[in-house]
Amino acid sequence: MTNSTKNAHIDADHVTWNGRALDVTDLGTRQTIAFVAQDDSLPVTSTPREAIMFSARLRLDKHKTMEEISEITETMLAQLHLLACADTLVGGALLKGISGGERKRTSVGVELVTRPKLVFLDEPTSGLDSFNALELLRVLQQVASTGSAVMLTIHQPSSEIWETFDRLMLLKKGKVMYEGRRELVNEKFSACGYPLPPDYNPADWIMYCAQSATMETLEKAGFFPVNDFSAHGKKLQQDNAKALASQVSKLDAAAPPSDRVGFKTQVKWLFARELKHLKRNTHPLRTRTAMTVVISLLCGVLFFEAAKQSYDSFINLQTAFGALMLAMMANMFSTTLPALVAFPEERPVFLREYSAGCYSVVAYFIARLTMEICITAAQVTVSTLITYFMVGFTQNYGLFWLVTYVMALASTALGVMIGSAVSEPSVAIELLPAVFMREFVESVVYIFGLAALVSSAEKRKLHSANMLALFVFLQPKSYLRDSSSPRKRCPIGSLG
Repeated sequence: MTNSTKNAHIDADHVTWNGRALDVTDLGTRQTIAFVAQDDSLPVTSTPREAIMFSARLRLDKHKTMEEISEITETMLAQLHLLACADTLVGGALLKGISGGERKRTSVGVELVTRPKLVFLDEPTSGLDSFNALELLRVLQQVASTGSAVMLTIHQPSSEIWETFDRLMLLKKGKVMYEGRRELVNEKFSACGYPLPPDYNPADWIMYCAQSATMETLEKAGFFPVNDFSAHGKKLQQDNAKALASQVSKLDAAAPPSDRVGFKTQVKWLFARELKHLKRNTHPLRTRTAMTVVISLLCGVLFFEAAKQSYDSFINLQTAFGALMLAMMANMFSTTLPALVAFPEERPVFLREYSAGCYSVVAYFIARLTMEICITAAQVTVSTLITYFMVGFTQNYGLFWLVTYVMALASTALGVMIGSAVSEPSVAIELLPAVFMREFVESVVYIFGLAALVSSAEKRKLHSANMLALFVFLQPKSYLRDSSSPRKRCPIGSLG
């Protein structure tokens, strides 16, 4: 379908206003047009005040002071009737928070903070009871009274919600069945042979007519404006053209795009939000710490003082090497899994904020990875303190910690990469083996290389234990060659 007027043209390929292509990727366009999705995508550990202030700071002009941003936030909270819950967490499936109506109004406030001229909402009343749905529509009515054009999709509204509409577009199978002012609906349906029964909700009646009659019957009745050349149909078309021209003039009168905040400010606000999320939602962190302690203790108990045994027996060397392998792999597993599922869970919030121009991809990942680096450092410290002293590694602890930390960071980076490529946490977990396949392959290659090195040492009578000890953090001093004593036979060499 193609609708056009003097100022606007809409078709399946592109949208133009006054002959100019409407570029949805342009920051000025994003500031002029707001979209509120059907599903709320808000950070679960933020409050309505913090969510609206975050959007205001990153989307409004960078020259606005924090006092001005706070004033804008408080005004928005008052207009949306959110002052009573302004400091309550938004919440989610596993975290108690504000009600569904308050969450929906918060989603609206996050988008309205830039004062857009056009506001689109996708089924904003879905999941709300009749009271909260009516309250939300009254808020949107107030937004429309301030000069913004509010357009939304809705299914079978109540009679009270029906009265809040100014204009209506009724769709059936992608075609416009009716388009015009709400007051003219009864007149139009009566002219087509479907008068509104007395004491009947108009929304229920038009839905019944649209569902009960076939497309052919409705077309013959003259419902579709494209084929309606009657006097009433021409009246509707002229009225719609005037309304569309009015909305075009609002878009043309929109303020120029503001000068957004810089990269450093984006990272600062993102990292601050990550820190608040860590403090307020401590259950994942506690679970992560407990898992690290349990696995480290298990490793320490199974290989207690294994690295302090004599290496005259190759079994002792294998045991110490196995303890090191288990400690390394346990750290990689425990740090990768949380990073793997974190981004799929935050994906809706990221997509909404990025599409709105709040921040860049680089700023988001720098803030996210910085937090992961700090958490991983603490986690590795707890793990290495337990395994290092229980197993009895005698190499430098700093080197042991550094190698373990670097391997954990490498696996975490792989987890973030795979998590960014999928949209569901369950899919990310299924791809977990792929993250560790490289580590497993390298470990097998290293073990076979170790065996070959031992065999070569036996044949050539080489003192290779120092090089082995560098990797397994054993007791290199016991293998040091004393220049003042006769050459000793390498203990490993006697195991061939």
